[in-house]
Amino acid sequence: MKNLFLMTTFFIGVFCKSQTYPLTETELPENSYRKDINNELPVFEGNWKGIWNGKTFLINFKKMTNQYNNVLKIYNDQLVGKFQVKDSSGNILFDNLTISDSEAKIKGGKMYSNGAYLLTYLDPDLCLKSGFIKISFTNSAKTEMKFKFMEGSQLLDSECFYRGKPADQRPEPLPKEIILTKQ
Repeated sequence: MKNLFLMTTFFIGVFCKSQTYPLTETELPENSYRKDINNELPVFEGNWKGIWNGKTFLINFKKMTNQYNNVLKIYNDQLVGKFQVKDSSGNILFDNLTISDSEAKIKGGKMYSNGAYLLTYLDPDLCLKSGFIKISFTNSAKTEMKFKFMEGSQLLDSECFYRGKPADQRPEPLPKEIILTKQ
């Protein structure tokens, strides 16, 4: 009985230290929890598809809860995105639909008050290609989404397989801007 009391007291102490904030909050203390209090993320979940430069882009968004962010030192409810790109002949150019959610290359970050959502992209398979993605709905039915990728600057070390190649010969896994339709 004494052990049960001590364990209960310990868990209450640990959980009471963590404060909960909405997804729109940006200034967060360490070990706080940015939680989907208003249930804003589920409308983004599922498969979305669009065509860009003759390529088919398919992305799946999934809500993850209570995910720890090592950089910000906070817990987060967030979307993770996994995608596939096919050329006009149906050949797969990029595919990470089957990787684990923890290894997803697209991870959520912040919800804006206007309903747009910001995600980060980091691809260790493409010499740490990275950037930010902003998604927002283009219709009231929330069946169409604008996807905008803002690529970050990239330092290519000597081991990178596309170092020295012109821009048109470098991998382009994500569209710069596209309208996606809910599948």
